[in-house]
Amino acid sequence: MVTELGFGAMNIPDVMEGEETLGKALELGINFIDTARVYEGSEYLVGKVIEGRRRDSFIIATKTPRRSRDGALNDLDKSLKSLGIDKIDLYQLHDVSPQDWNQVMGKDGALEGLKEAREQGLINHIGLTSHTVEALEKAVDSGEFETVLLKYSPFERETRRIISLAKERDVGVIVMKPLGGLGMPATLRGYEPHLDPKTLLRYVLSNPSISVVIPGVRFPWEVEENVALAQSYEPMASEEISLCDDEAEALLGKMAMR
Repeated sequence: MVTELGFGAMNIPDVMEGEETLGKALELGINFIDTARVYEGSEYLVGKVIEGRRRDSFIIATKTPRRSRDGALNDLDKSLKSLGIDKIDLYQLHDVSPQDWNQVMGKDGALEGLKEAREQGLINHIGLTSHTVEALEKAVDSGEFETVLLKYSPFERETRRIISLAKERDVGVIVMKPLGGLGMPATLRGYEPHLDPKTLLRYVLSNPSISVVIPGVRFPWEVEENVALAQSYEPMASEEISLCDDEAEALLGKMAMR
């Protein structure tokens, strides 16, 4: 089981406070940490922070961009060493596109490698991440993946159908970019909209079919604010969700006309 608020570790190597930020998240009870091989320095930093902590008190998810069996297994070995652990809870195929599908699913593909690793006890679960609805739908339909990681916010609503489908198929749903992606909050500030970061996070948390949302953070105060909201928010009614959707649509239109 995971806390509905997780920790996106992509950005913590960018700031001096990165270790403190992750430490604060664990201290406040967040138990799901998401990183990746391509997030330079992130796995290593996560490994430093979790060293000496009870291994059953948190869940580590990381990812490989490799599409072949050998490439995925090589990345897994590097991940284990960087994180300083002997087993990874969730290993994901990173940013799979429809064009990648046949390769990762076929003979000597990345999925084959991760299944071998699961049999060997090096990973517990296999997931897939993607920015495309087509690949996500294939992943859910395939029955091969225990989780999917996708974008979802008022600005990225096309995945709502995939979230519902995953719930039906008992596939875990991890939501990235709940605030609309890098730079979106600053962009929105210029319009002084209703869609501030707290509203955006509450919007995602209000969807009962998601398993965990992983906002990317850099600083301890961001973790504290997110945890405070997750502990106290009231789920949005359908009318408020529709209001957020309409405002996002209008803002996207304004930004397109810049």
